[in-house]
Amino acid sequence: MKKHRIGQIVNTHGLKGDMKVYPYTDYPERFEEVDYIYIEKNNDEKWYIENVRYQKKMVLLKIKGIDTIEDAEKLKEKNLYIDDDNRRELEEDEHLISDLIGLNVYLEDLTPVGTVINVLKYSANDVYVIKGAEDKEYLIPALKQFVPIVDIKNNKIIISPIKGMID
Repeated sequence: MKKHRIGQIVNTHGLKGDMKVYPYTDYPERFEEVDYIYIEKNNDEKWYIENVRYQKKMVLLKIKGIDTIEDAEKLKEKNLYIDDDNRRELEEDEHLISDLIGLNVYLEDLTPVGTVINVLKYSANDVYVIKGAEDKEYLIPALKQFVPIVDIKNNKIIISPIKGMID
């Protein structure tokens, strides 16, 4: 079963095992809709969610069995995943970050640009980080005018950059 990354533990919060999670979704309430998560992709152990709160753009997560700051400290920088059973239906122009990472990026004339390596979350809009030839990185705002096509099935994104974005 495919797993989808939905966040990363970035720090502890308090003394009783709560953790600060950076959500890889523009819908952080997602954490309230799932019963369990996986910690790291190749781990099949289900971790059950006990409590979800929010602090600014972070999710404060309490997982059953993680009851001390020492337990939580060991999980810092670990990624959190859900499986297909916990995945909600996405809107037409909505994508999970885990589905975008690794997609090939092309110009409208199908000239290769690179590969999506990250998605930065800003209040105005997301920004795709694309790694091109010679390890050059390009930042493309995830707006329809610059990214007219996201085709997960065919592993590609078509961009329409303005002057200066990729040259």
